[in-house]
Amino acid sequence: MKIALILSVAIASSLPAVAMANEKLAQDKQCFGCHTTKPDGAAPSFQKISQHWKGNKDAEAKLVAIIRQGSAATAGPHWNKATMPDQAERPLVSEAEARQIAKWVLGQ
Repeated sequence: MKIALILSVAIASSLPAVAMANEKLAQDKQCFGCHTTKPDGAAPSFQKISQHWKGNKDAEAKLVAIIRQGSAATAGPHWNKATMPDQAERPLVSEAEARQIAKWVLGQ
């Protein structure tokens, strides 16, 4: 019982650090150039994106593709007329990095 409690506390206390690291990764990959966490900017907020994908079992995989390929992953604009640039116009994002960012976005 004590071990389970200790593990629960350890895991819970590490979650904010992981979230901060993933937010930093999103900053490093220039996601914040167009997106913000809550209000919409030049692009939809991460919170709005999270709400849009809520309940979709393929959300993480689709976001990973969009993060890596931009609007080309969805064959064109996916939020009104705005297009998300591909990796020719911004820093390269690996599959693993895109997965981290997608999980962070979905947790907003």
